[in-house]
Amino acid sequence: MVFVRDRNSFLHWAIFMNKLKWAKRRARTSATRSAFFPLRVEHLEARTLLAGNPIVTENQLAGTPESVWQISGSGDASIQGFPTDISVDQGQTISFKINDTANALFHVNIYRLGYYQGNGARLVATIPSSATVRRVQPSCLTVSATSLVDCGNWTVSASWAVPSTATSGLYIAQPVREDNGGATNMYFVVRDDDGGSDLLFQTSDTTWEAYNSYGGSSLYGGGQSPDFRSYKVSYNRPLNIEANSGGLGDYNSPLHAEYPMIRFLEANGYNVSYSTDVDTDRRGSELLEHKAFLSVGPDEY
Repeated sequence: MVFVRDRNSFLHWAIFMNKLKWAKRRARTSATRSAFFPLRVEHLEARTLLAGNPIVTENQLAGTPESVWQISGSGDASIQGFPTDISVDQGQTISFKINDTANALFHVNIYRLGYYQGNGARLVATIPSSATVRRVQPSCLTVSATSLVDCGNWTVSASWAVPSTATSGLYIAQPVREDNGGATNMYFVVRDDDGGSDLLFQTSDTTWEAYNSYGGSSLYGGGQSPDFRSYKVSYNRPLNIEANSGGLGDYNSPLHAEYPMIRFLEANGYNVSYSTDVDTDRRGSELLEHKAFLSVGPDEY
């Protein structure tokens, strides 16, 4: 019950109640509209976006279907490898050390992950078999005290001169056997150290390596007694976390967290460039050149 003392008070009360009634009606109408007309996702190719954003320009290019670039698990065990660094700047050269146990001819496809009309990646270059070295690599170096496995003693099998115009991103180098199509994925980042994008996206590559059990052990399993795990791990190994499912395996893969976030950001035309955990340690001042820093994935280290 409401009591009013005089005519003016009653008028104020009446006006207030009328506004309240219309506010409730608008709220009900809005809720009804939301139920029958859900928010619409506006895809990148259907929108007009600001010119000069390299992510927008890049994603207008034709993508490569997932059925072409995706592989099962950690790929073909007969052709495994890794990049000699986790990232390079535009215009630099990145090399790959590949163990070709079948001694088969192979070429290397270079893909950039993005949106690309929903395809998720684009083939940007191919290193032909004439420019790769077939080699059965020696056994990796090991340190029994820490159960460290380090394949840095392998020799370089292929290299790619990254164009100075390459768009920053998370890339896959995929060696492919030419006799049976067997392939594997090697991940690396192309940076844009001078770009000053709005967003800086950091991959969780230290976590990839923490759970990487190539050679028999990771920080979470394998190794020798008493703890049966490694105390030290190396980037100088093929990445095999996609071979196992769950929290000790593919949940820590770049395709589990980083890839979906990349698709979202680039589908919506965000001005973003890419970096790694290692880069944050090497060149931490780079973070200050951007409006926002995104630590993407299970960034445990």
